[in-house]
Amino acid sequence: MSRIVISGASGDLGRRVTNLLLDEDPGVELTLVTRTPEKLADRVAQGIPVLKGDYTDPESLDAAYKGAETLFLISGLNLGRRVSEHRNAIAAAQRAGIRYIVYTSVGGGAHPENPAMSAKDHYQSEQDLRASGITFTFLRNHLYAEIVSNIWIAPVVESGRLEMATGQGSLSPVAKGDVARCAAVVLLAPERHADAAYEITGPELLSMHDIVRIGSEVHGVPITYVPLTEEERLAFFDSVGLPRTYDPDMPPSPEGHMWASDELVSADLAVAEGYQALLSQDVKLITDREPEPLRAVMERVKSVRYDQIDEAV
Repeated sequence: MSRIVISGASGDLGRRVTNLLLDEDPGVELTLVTRTPEKLADRVAQGIPVLKGDYTDPESLDAAYKGAETLFLISGLNLGRRVSEHRNAIAAAQRAGIRYIVYTSVGGGAHPENPAMSAKDHYQSEQDLRASGITFTFLRNHLYAEIVSNIWIAPVVESGRLEMATGQGSLSPVAKGDVARCAAVVLLAPERHADAAYEITGPELLSMHDIVRIGSEVHGVPITYVPLTEEERLAFFDSVGLPRTYDPDMPPSPEGHMWASDELVSADLAVAEGYQALLSQDVKLITDREPEPLRAVMERVKSVRYDQIDEAV
């Protein structure tokens, strides 16, 4: 089998996909690329090549991508810098002769008017990949169900009020495990998914009122959804000390995430304006397996800190 490069391999998604690929085929040829190779010492001990590669350092990517046929391009996190970083990765893939790129885009990222800051970055990267001449697959991953469970619902169990600027919008949260399984299947046979763009959603299109109803039932307490204006939502984040602008050097929150309010509020508005109101059968199409519902995810992870949720949970 041809070599697969996982770029961004030390993150949660990279680890999940690596495990799935090895479970499916222990002899699969992998190269794991990360800015922090020390985090993958266990893979080195298994004899899997682990190379340092940074989207801001094109020369490191040239060495890391060499000799591969397929690149799993896990998107970077740096808002406002993602586009240039992804362009470096695409150019390195071209120089390395990579034939297929499987790219982690975002749900609703196909629309240029989507107000979510992350969607704007992903939309441009999709356009760059289309222009690259490399066969692509876009995995437009919708909001993780684990985020809805443990970042949205769990912290408001005591107050009983979920306050967001998501209006009366709807979304279809998807379990991390389903996202990883889709990626692994595509990577093992990228030619079957050539130039496809998949919306990786959960099995249900849920309103915000649906989400708090499920949260109420799972936690056994009443939770109400209270829509806020954009200004009210920003003021809340200001009050708890969340920075307005993303900085890759910012310290993580107590829950282990690194978000800024401008990104979070723009994501709220994307829901409010209907850009996340998408439901697909793509998880079943790719994996031949029904995606996990939000209720099941919430029951499974409700007592776990978000940054401690892994493939074993």
